[in-house]
Amino acid sequence: MLWEHISFFSTADPHEHPAAGKIELLVPTGPFCIGTKIYDWVDNSRPEQASSKPGEFRQVIVQVWYPTKDGGGSTASYVPKLEVYRHVWDDKQVEAASRVLTHAHLNDKPLLGSQFPIVLFSHGWEGTRTEYTSIAEDLASHGYAVFGIDHPYMGWIALPNGQVTEATENQFRSPGEIRKYYGQDVKFVIDQISKLNGGEPDGTFSGRLNVSLVAAIGHSSGFVAASAACTIDRRITACVNVDAPGFSAADLSGMKQPLLWIRMEKAGPVPAEFLKSRSELVYELQLMDAKHGSVEDWDYIEAESEQQRTAASQRLQVLRKYLGAFLGKYLKGKQSDLLERKLANPDLTIKIYSPR
Repeated sequence: MLWEHISFFSTADPHEHPAAGKIELLVPTGPFCIGTKIYDWVDNSRPEQASSKPGEFRQVIVQVWYPTKDGGGSTASYVPKLEVYRHVWDDKQVEAASRVLTHAHLNDKPLLGSQFPIVLFSHGWEGTRTEYTSIAEDLASHGYAVFGIDHPYMGWIALPNGQVTEATENQFRSPGEIRKYYGQDVKFVIDQISKLNGGEPDGTFSGRLNVSLVAAIGHSSGFVAASAACTIDRRITACVNVDAPGFSAADLSGMKQPLLWIRMEKAGPVPAEFLKSRSELVYELQLMDAKHGSVEDWDYIEAESEQQRTAASQRLQVLRKYLGAFLGKYLKGKQSDLLERKLANPDLTIKIYSPR
């Protein structure tokens, strides 16, 4: 097993003192307490293609996790508006989500003193932003502002009016149209982040966000959004594919950023033709003992035994380590031996492709 050979795991049990019946998410490993805030943004320049209602424009729900000073009081709900999912998820999933304990404090003031590099995270098909909370909280505890983007009609997304969108692509005519549409979601979010940094709408993040240091991460179908944004928006500094399958060199054409390509269960190798045109490094990390959903919280939350939960925890810790190393290098200028390590273990390999 891969996990028996990795020595950087914490041996502390994050469930040692949880509230009765509660499921505590993995403890963040960084030095900062965490705040979280939710925004509903409407892009009035783009009609919602999945809606037949005239005058309905594209909206995205975004949750940001960020460093804060105190972290006092109760923590935020794992899934806001959980009740609206009762007719979407099965009862067991809703019940499990209701018992999850997070580590972020709703609407706490951001830490003063420095600007936060920005990480954008796009969910997979039929997913939501919340199922990556363990990843988001950990990155925020290390000084990043992590914006989890809910893409309506790519996932089961709870809108402010209580509607939950069904994942569908029937509104699109071609794969190229899909990439462009979801890439524009990410670009729009960066535009809104720039406004937050300028003091809109309430001054919460005024001067706190470093809009010149931005990474885009996409899990599975979410990499459609992240990769497309990387080709059209040069404000993005680095890009990450988490187990998204089916990408050709043509799909990635125009992506110039350093790239972390994480293979778990579905993604194939980085397209060879794409590598021929690269001017930045590409890291291909392959985790042989991981599942397609190992980056999500659900395997951990729904584990039926302590052994299953430990295995899910260890997979998440591996992913948090490598994401942290890659983002640390390209958003903070911190070198990491982890990205250069030659592991004598067939269950975890990393290949580095240098520019030609």
